[in-house]
Amino acid sequence: MQEKKYHKGQIELNYGESMPNGPSLLLIHGAGSIWQDWNRVIKAFSFSNHLFAVDLRGFGGSGRARGSYDVITFANDMADFIKNCISEPPVVMGHSLGALVTIDLAGRYPDLIKAIVLEDPPVSILNNIDQWDGRIYFEMALEMIRGKTPRQDVIARFIDEAGYSKSEAKRCAKNLKVIDPCVFEQVLNGQTLKLKQNIFTALSKIQCSSLFISSDFKLGSLVRPEDLPKIDKSLKKGHMAFIKEVGHSIHMDSPLAFNQVVGDFLSSLE
Repeated sequence: MQEKKYHKGQIELNYGESMPNGPSLLLIHGAGSIWQDWNRVIKAFSFSNHLFAVDLRGFGGSGRARGSYDVITFANDMADFIKNCISEPPVVMGHSLGALVTIDLAGRYPDLIKAIVLEDPPVSILNNIDQWDGRIYFEMALEMIRGKTPRQDVIARFIDEAGYSKSEAKRCAKNLKVIDPCVFEQVLNGQTLKLKQNIFTALSKIQCSSLFISSDFKLGSLVRPEDLPKIDKSLKKGHMAFIKEVGHSIHMDSPLAFNQVVGDFLSSLE
């Protein structure tokens, strides 16, 4: 992947691009991630696709814009990026926050997108962010950034207090250095994970083929089992996939199963 920059007005978007080895595939990361966290997906699909993995504004190497870290703005950025950097409507794959961005993008810019893959969007927590167990990551992240906590202490806290594996704790500690803390503030106050409409209404407006991938709610998925039938009913051209024994970060924690499901879906589009 070659790292590049795209200038959108006053905002610079950082992204990685592969060789053009097939249909275009745009990857949009989640709220604690950067484009490089798609590494295992990139390795699996770079030989058969033209990959684009973008840092959303406020993340990684992209520009900062305090107060504008919300789904609508992110989606507008991605629409502009597709128009100017990708030569054809891509398949868009989003994880978590990135999946919400993908939902909004597909609903408002249908002509720009071929199909979408939604990896564990936070369907079941949107109306109760204050009670969400996952808040601990964002609360800890803000506290440690403001306190300039040493890296080893950050890793230890993610392991001891958030229950992360050592590898996940190291990844999160590394990412804290390249994510605007204002992103975490807006997640915690509910501004970032917000759509203009009910999530099921938003899903019903998607016209393209879609793959919805969920996982085990008890292990950290943000989709409750009882919401899956509503999602299936809302998606007009939807395909549902469930990957067992894994939590929220499916593409990182169960890459073989994830890539198989995605690969089968991409093949069905040809």
